[in-house]
Amino acid sequence: MRYKEDWDKAKERLTAFWHQEIVDRCCAAIYVYENGAKAPERVVPGTDEERMRYWTDPEQIIQRNRRLMENTYYAGEAFPCLFLDLGAGGHAGFFKGEKHYFGDSMWFFPSLQDPDDLEFDENSFLYKKTLELARAFVEDSKGDYMVSMPDSTGNADALSHLMGPDELLPAMIEEPEAVQRALAKIQGAYERIMREVYDIVRDNNEGGSCIQWLSTWAPGMHAQMQCDMSVMISNPMFEDFIMPELRAQCDLLDNALYHFDGVEQIRHLDSLLSIPRLRAIQWTQVAGQEPCTEHFAELKRIQAARKSLVILVTPDQIRPILENLSSKGLYLITNADSRDEADRMLRDIAAWTHD
Repeated sequence: MRYKEDWDKAKERLTAFWHQEIVDRCCAAIYVYENGAKAPERVVPGTDEERMRYWTDPEQIIQRNRRLMENTYYAGEAFPCLFLDLGAGGHAGFFKGEKHYFGDSMWFFPSLQDPDDLEFDENSFLYKKTLELARAFVEDSKGDYMVSMPDSTGNADALSHLMGPDELLPAMIEEPEAVQRALAKIQGAYERIMREVYDIVRDNNEGGSCIQWLSTWAPGMHAQMQCDMSVMISNPMFEDFIMPELRAQCDLLDNALYHFDGVEQIRHLDSLLSIPRLRAIQWTQVAGQEPCTEHFAELKRIQAARKSLVILVTPDQIRPILENLSSKGLYLITNADSRDEADRMLRDIAAWTHD
């Protein structure tokens, strides 16, 4: 790998992470951005045409990411990876009549009124663009960097993009069968894009796959699952509408990870932990909510269920996390201001690692 000399050792640690094992310390990714580099580099241009090129032109995407990689120090398990990013819940864009907008991310406008009208479109711009970008990134990389799986995550989140939450939530009560049929169609699109992208990136990614923004790599097919809109529904509704999707996706993936976004999802935690093939949970520290260090009880429940745990942390949180949690199956991701600071943090993490 061009931008990371110690990838083989990092790969060994990441492989152990999925098996609740430790090589020499818990996994830790520390990024140092040098020479004015920023991450994510999202100085998005102002006109509609410029924003569309920013998100969809492979040459422009590759150029700015190469520049970022050349000015990043990847410490620990951090590694260079190009994000295949066409919006969270991006598979909403694979259906006829969808409406999207390119801004600081990619956003969808509600366009679907009747869930039974949902129809997959293999000729949709965003479906074809997802595959085009995956191929272009792999062709450019030639092993220099990893290429991530797409952010096509969360079937209910995608349906919320298409209908709008004001329409979807009442439909889940008034038309549950129609909503279930729509979710099944979206699951079909999810499985199709995941298989096709994995076939494109697998060899470049040394037989595995990765999630760029979470710094995760795993052997085989690995991707993120989520249901951000679950903060608005009860656990019985989560069981009825979301758990079938998660079980199906865990059956597809070799190493499935759930993106746990917000303490409101704690009411769904036991449901998540009951899924045998769910391998890891990523705990998000949401702005305005208490930090992860206030939730050791829940984090210990995750570890007790033998699920690996990924946390994006601030440097001051590292020691209390390591003192309160097992280092087995633990992965901490953060930034440092210099190479010396990053290397010192790794030495501390090694010293604080324990079973």
